[in-house]
Amino acid sequence: MTNGIGATGFGARALRYIKHNMVAVIALIAALVSMCFVPPDAKYASYFDIKTLCCLFGTLAVVCALKDIHFFSIVAARIIRFTGSSRWAALTLIYITFIGSMLIANDMALITFLPLGYYVFSAAERKWEVATVFILQNIAANLGGMLTPFGNPQNLFLYSHYSIPTGEFMSVMLPPFLVAIFLVSLCCLFIPRHSLKVSVKEGMNSLPRARTGIYLTLFAITILMVFRVIPPLIALGTVIIALVFLDRKALAQVDYALLFTFVCFFVFAGTWAGSSP
Repeated sequence: MTNGIGATGFGARALRYIKHNMVAVIALIAALVSMCFVPPDAKYASYFDIKTLCCLFGTLAVVCALKDIHFFSIVAARIIRFTGSSRWAALTLIYITFIGSMLIANDMALITFLPLGYYVFSAAERKWEVATVFILQNIAANLGGMLTPFGNPQNLFLYSHYSIPTGEFMSVMLPPFLVAIFLVSLCCLFIPRHSLKVSVKEGMNSLPRARTGIYLTLFAITILMVFRVIPPLIALGTVIIALVFLDRKALAQVDYALLFTFVCFFVFAGTWAGSSP
């Protein structure tokens, strides 16, 4: 009976994991299928873009550390507190998500700022506006992240793998980025303008100066790594060593499913590229 209950519990957890990480599961299946056509050999080592994986892991780890000290929530809440109305609060949230997606990637921007959007409007008893704000935040995160090389994982891979110059990358993406900002801002005009009070949650009134300074320095190091100023392994080692002593939980919170997705993608792309005539 105990084994049956344990098996059932394990099966339920496995199903939940698959549902929450469907992209990773599909990437794994694709990689396994490709390996049937190209059995593992010494060439597999050349399939992996170590620089992309280092950049992605470093960025995600530092962002998790900043989230643990409520950095993004405190900064965003202080900005929103001065807006005065639901329309301006929504616009501020959307712009913060825009900027966040350019700096911490679109997925992390949504994880960070969607809960803040819900808190702001639910605390003001205007929950019916949350859906509109969520939609606009999702649009802002995906469109805002297209401007920078680290705005989303796809950008990071293309930027690193093809060695695209930073200026060229951003100049190509700037026109659609500006159009996106204009259109999303225009959509905010449909949000009713009502008085809105915003307060910071208890225990989130101040930032620890020392940790904040160190984490922002680590974040700067990850950006320099993306822009090829600091070697990836040196930058990643610095981030890991610092977080081992300061915030091990941040290392555990990294989206390893996303990293695993990229590993599978490299296997899939490498095997098919190697097998093509």
